[in-house]
Amino acid sequence: MAELKTGVASAIQAIREHFRHSDVKVLPNPSGGANVIIEDVPLGPPYNQAKTWVGFYLSDACPYDDTYPFYVTGNLSRTDGTALCPPLHINQRFPADGSSLETRDAVMVSRRQRNRGSFAYESPLLKLKTVLKWMVQQ
Repeated sequence: MAELKTGVASAIQAIREHFRHSDVKVLPNPSGGANVIIEDVPLGPPYNQAKTWVGFYLSDACPYDDTYPFYVTGNLSRTDGTALCPPLHINQRFPADGSSLETRDAVMVSRRQRNRGSFAYESPLLKLKTVLKWMVQQ
């Protein structure tokens, strides 16, 4: 197994602590980054799914890089029956690069942080929490 960069390992530790009741899978890559999958993340209305998995990539530049994009279950659907539309992108795969046997059908949640100066202040955990909050407010 590749050794994780310090920033990546710290981010994963914070994620594991916050989601302590969920299975957090870490799929390291040779550069010291990792694909992360968190199982059974609460979701609920306005979606039909009470829970989802969430996947994302932590680059070896973490925490000085945006955590983007996030992926959720490929069968995501709304309770009101309306179609998902951007920034929710259907028919995706995670990990998108196919780097793992754990590749899953997914919906990509495209919520990029444009302010590069804030990457160090918006940890991967905070970004994830912000994205999940955004999703349920739609």
